[in-house]
Amino acid sequence: MPERESRYRAYKLLRELDSLTSSTMNQVAYGRLGGPSWQAMCEAHRAAFNQWIEFAESLSNGSEAIEGYE
Repeated sequence: MPERESRYRAYKLLRELDSLTSSTMNQVAYGRLGGPSWQAMCEAHRAAFNQWIEFAESLSNGSEAIEGYE
């Protein structure tokens, strides 16, 4: 994957993960735990984290490492 595409993909994945992490923490802070909406949020957060990890692991060979972020 070209460097520019790799950076953009990293940016998109991190924004999504950051947004879901913030939303999840907000729900915890206000005690909104349990129920279908909580379960859906947890599943979305896990999916975003898994996508980020898969992407990060794809860079582990060094050939696609994002310049300046090694």
